[in-house]
Amino acid sequence: MIILIFLACVHLSVNQKIESSFLRVFGIQAFQIRNITQNGFPQKSKITITLSHLEGEKPILLMCTNKPNANISMDFESITQKQCFYDVNAYEDKNKKQVLSLQDKQFVGKYHHNYNIYEYQDTGLFIGAFSKLQSSYSIQAEIQSIYTCQKECRNGASCFYGICECLQGSFGDDCSIQGLNILDQKTLSSGHLYYLNIKQLTKTAFLRILSNSIPIRRQCYAEKPQVNHGAQVLTNMVQLDHDQIQNCQNITFQVQDEMKIQQIPYYLFKIMDVENVEIFDNNLQEESLSTFILILFICLSVLLFLLIACCCSKYFKNKIDYQKQQLQTEAIPTYVDLYIPTYKFQEIKQSDVPYIHTDGHYCSICLERFDLYNNVKITYCKHLYHSKCLRLWIEKIKVCPLCRAPLDEQTIISMVPPKSMTLIDQITNKSTNKFKSSQGSLNSLNNQNTNKFQHLNYQRSLAYIDQ
Repeated sequence: MIILIFLACVHLSVNQKIESSFLRVFGIQAFQIRNITQNGFPQKSKITITLSHLEGEKPILLMCTNKPNANISMDFESITQKQCFYDVNAYEDKNKKQVLSLQDKQFVGKYHHNYNIYEYQDTGLFIGAFSKLQSSYSIQAEIQSIYTCQKECRNGASCFYGICECLQGSFGDDCSIQGLNILDQKTLSSGHLYYLNIKQLTKTAFLRILSNSIPIRRQCYAEKPQVNHGAQVLTNMVQLDHDQIQNCQNITFQVQDEMKIQQIPYYLFKIMDVENVEIFDNNLQEESLSTFILILFICLSVLLFLLIACCCSKYFKNKIDYQKQQLQTEAIPTYVDLYIPTYKFQEIKQSDVPYIHTDGHYCSICLERFDLYNNVKITYCKHLYHSKCLRLWIEKIKVCPLCRAPLDEQTIISMVPPKSMTLIDQITNKSTNKFKSSQGSLNSLNNQNTNKFQHLNYQRSLAYIDQ
């Protein structure tokens, strides 16, 4: 009974793990996994294939849809063009072990190949190794749970759902590759891998100015996890625009949803064939630019304030000057306004004042016809003028323009009847009674004032003309 149990354990052990050694060989070497899958592919399991290098040239562990030719090149582009897969980061980082895994297709998604996990095929799948020079190594295949990590997680990483969840700055399917945060660097060199944690950005774009143009590779880690195979450009700037950053974040979230582990959105940068290159102090430049913008804004604000203040000052000054000018241009009441009443021409026309002919009449000073709404004055010598015209005329020449009768203050005062209207009368009396009183004043001109005027000394008239 004990022997039977022992044989069963041996049989189970044989079926769960197989291993082959290849000593001092070169070229393509095939590795068969039929024995491990002869009883079918276990549920929720994976086949982990591990190549351990012993000595000689480092071989490449290959998994291809068909057996490759012996003249295949050992570079990334040539191998991928042959529809072959390999543990790129481990091979290029010169690790002793390279690992690939096969899972049932129902457990393989779009991004599993980021972690060297591929779909198992019953037929046509080639597994083996390739070296151009002599090499010694061993290949082992083992059935594991899909929740077991195919490599030991390093640098503080943890295994979740068969995937190593790396801490910040660690890369590769086992988190063995260490990078430097480019945000903390003042120089870049070809001996290091640099990363940008997009979550640490405070702006929608990223820019670092370099001291000279260099060849540099850059890639979104979630999109292309092979750290040495980003798109290469010759530039003096490490730059990412908003679309590149947003696209990388979206892909990272897709990987996170599929693999069920926490992912950090990274952009990776690697300098090619240059020892050192300096990074200009972008923070200082940004601060200087911000300071310049702030100073410019303050200057423009002050200038705008001064411009508005100047415009307001000019506006109010012009308004005050205009008001002063209006006050200056407004006629100061003179004896003409005080003692010669003002009427509307319409009132004169409707009143039929004796000796005043209004039909077709015009002002003898400005030679313009009277309008019904013109302000007019009647001199004691029975002549009709515009109020403004007469006032301006008497300021210069104190005689009647038509008859040369004296119109000085003393003469006009002497001609005004005691109850004649004054300026105060014109203001206080109602407009309806205005013309009646004025008409009495006009009628009085036909009595004693007319007689008095007829006996005036003509010499006095001539004297006023001389003035």
